[in-house]
Parts: sequence; structure tokens; C-alpha cells
Amino acid sequence: MSAETTIESLRRRHYSLESLPDAIRIPALGLRRDEEVKPTEDATVDDIAFAILVLDAECDAAYSRLGALRKLHTLARQKGALGSDRVVDAIPVRKEGV
Repeated sequence: MSAETTIESLRRRHYSLESLPDAIRIPALGLRRDEEVKPTEDATVDDIAFAILVLDAECDAAYSRLGALRKLHTLARQKGALGSDRVVDAIPVRKEGV
């Protein structure tokens, strides 16, 4: 049996760290032109801060898509669309110049 890693130990000892990733993505910044993937175990406090920025941007994009899909669903239902209807057929699109 292999020895427990530091990250595995943190996950086991702290409930709120169960989702701690094995590695983090650090965006290209300043002189560093390429994104870097680094084991969480080797990350500095600044590395974690930059990884948070990456995840925050991903969450913002996901929430924007979620909001748009919810709005599309609501608009279609308000127009009387049923579950098997194509959503784009339920919502009229204005033509330019009309």
C-alpha cells in the first residue's frame, strides 16, 4: 500500500478540503507566457490565488450560460412550448430592419 500524500491527508482531516484538486492551473501572467499546471502540494499561496482567479472566471462563464439557458427555457414555456418542442421554434426572432 502506498503512503498517503499530503493532499490526501488534508482531504481526510478537513471536511471542507474534500474537493481539493491534485493539481491547479495557474494562468499565463507577466513574463510567464504559458499557463502552468502545478501539483497543489507544490503550490505557493500566490499560485493558489491565481488558480482561484482561473476557477472564478470559469464559474462566471458557467453561471452566465446557466442564466441564459434558464431564460430561454422560461421564454419558451411562456410561449406555450411543450417538452418535445424545439425551443427556437417557440420564441420568435425579430428580423433586422423590421
